[in-house]
Amino acid sequence: MATSFHLYLKGYPKTKTNKDGEKRVKSPKKNGEYPIYLRITNNRKHKYISTGLSVKKDDWHKDKEEVRRSHDNYKALNKTLRAKVKEAENVQSDLVEQGQESAKAIQERIKNTQTADLFEMAKELEANYSKTKKYYSSRTLKGLLNKLEEFEGESSLPFNKIDSNYLQRFEEFLRNEHGNKDSTINKKFEPFRKLINMALQRHLIPIDPFISYSVPTRKKATSKTKLTIEQIRAIEAIELKKGSYDWHIRNAFLFSFYSGGIRFGDICCLTWNNVKDGKLSYQMNKNEKPFTSDLNEYQIQILANYSGAGSEFIFPFLNNHKDYSDPVVLRKAINIQNVKANGKSTKTKKTGLKNIAELAGITENISFHVSRHSFAQYAVSDKGLSMYETMQVLRHSKIETTQRYLKGLDEELANKAMKKVF
Repeated sequence: MATSFHLYLKGYPKTKTNKDGEKRVKSPKKNGEYPIYLRITNNRKHKYISTGLSVKKDDWHKDKEEVRRSHDNYKALNKTLRAKVKEAENVQSDLVEQGQESAKAIQERIKNTQTADLFEMAKELEANYSKTKKYYSSRTLKGLLNKLEEFEGESSLPFNKIDSNYLQRFEEFLRNEHGNKDSTINKKFEPFRKLINMALQRHLIPIDPFISYSVPTRKKATSKTKLTIEQIRAIEAIELKKGSYDWHIRNAFLFSFYSGGIRFGDICCLTWNNVKDGKLSYQMNKNEKPFTSDLNEYQIQILANYSGAGSEFIFPFLNNHKDYSDPVVLRKAINIQNVKANGKSTKTKKTGLKNIAELAGITENISFHVSRHSFAQYAVSDKGLSMYETMQVLRHSKIETTQRYLKGLDEELANKAMKKVF
């Protein structure tokens, strides 16, 4: 038997029997209104869902199952009621495909949809990120939740409240209140999109709100800063006080360059156990790939500054006495140190790598990751390493990643190749 949906006023014109056996017409709410309910019928079994709306009996058209024109807000109320029926029909259609159609199943699915909350699902996603050690994904998710909590005024957001208009208003909030640009907004919407997909997979929302909303696109990445070997030598030549913070940052930056572009997170975690028998061996934090290579003279010279210091970590960025077994704790500590190492630039003062670049006469805005890009350029353009060789040294999984690192060198390499031919 087909499923049917009907709207009616609960309590009118039905009667109820009191304890004395007397039948009386059910009374409306104190304001004289009766609640509007949706009745779901399947195989002669009925289930009921409140629409959350109510009207007086004179404003209800029983045959048309809608609010009469006599009500001041009849258009908006009828639009909401039609949406409620449409939602029930979508749920019923979905359950038919799954072979689970029944009045009770439709009722339960709708109730779950009404109570499903984005913040509750975010807890599940956060637990998954923690389990799989996806620190940066976890941080992006928390950033989104902080902004949504500010936008909503509470840490609760029912999924049935989210439509394309809501997404547009949230985007405007990020722009106007926080000055976010397209790229930042795009990044914040990544976990939002993930949570919506989870809700869709579990049939907690009938329609994807992103279908009618376009997320701002990221701007095309500008070419990465790459230092020449002459600029690297200029950094080496800077006179810095031994043991000062900038001295340590300069050493770590150069060690990264001479080690094939070791990431800052891996530099932080290097211990003397990673240096044995003239070799550097460690496991990358980002992709857990092993790395082993013979130490060169530049690495040995830098390491000599730290031998015998009695510290577990080679470079003094992490606390020797703190427990970093929790990957979230470790990644947070590394992130703090990375921001500090990259430094800040104000009208009166520069710190970290910003200060080192100025002392070396470098005008480019450099960060710690520049050592990795600079190595890739030097390896290919000055030393003639092939794309595949460079890929192996950088420990990239895909050649496309290495090509992005070397973007901008095509013309120079093509010119050198022509000179080899002629």
